[in-house]
Amino acid sequence: MKFIADGMLGGLVRWLRFIGYDTLYFNTSRKIDFIRQAKKEGRIVLTKDRKLCKDFPGLVYFVNGENTLEQFKDVVKNFKIRIKEKDIFSLCSICNKKLERIEKEKIKGQIPEYIYLTKEKFSICPDCGRIYWDGDHCKKIKKVIKEI
Repeated sequence: MKFIADGMLGGLVRWLRFIGYDTLYFNTSRKIDFIRQAKKEGRIVLTKDRKLCKDFPGLVYFVNGENTLEQFKDVVKNFKIRIKEKDIFSLCSICNKKLERIEKEKIKGQIPEYIYLTKEKFSICPDCGRIYWDGDHCKKIKKVIKEI
């Protein structure tokens, strides 16, 4: 299952990526381009735009919830998403690419010294170069995911 979300759901996009779901973010007023891409790639459209839902029934899902976590819960429940531990933090939360493991020595000087000295596992996005590690924020995110 792959998603594409409009500009009103940027926070939701990140949470779906946190759990390993390929989710594109399409922040444009040209809705037809957004719909074409969804059809071409077999993606489910996520939006807060009621008119878009009426114009493209079956392709577009109206996301309920006023804040990001409510929206995330709604999508997980509606699409019966089963969150797998191995998929959590497998995608870049910025550009949606699959993360790759990287040896600690290869990133020395690119991350804070304290992190380098206290962490052992690192991943890198092959597209944007962002480096990831299991920090305190990961524990908080995992706790929210577990509650859902």
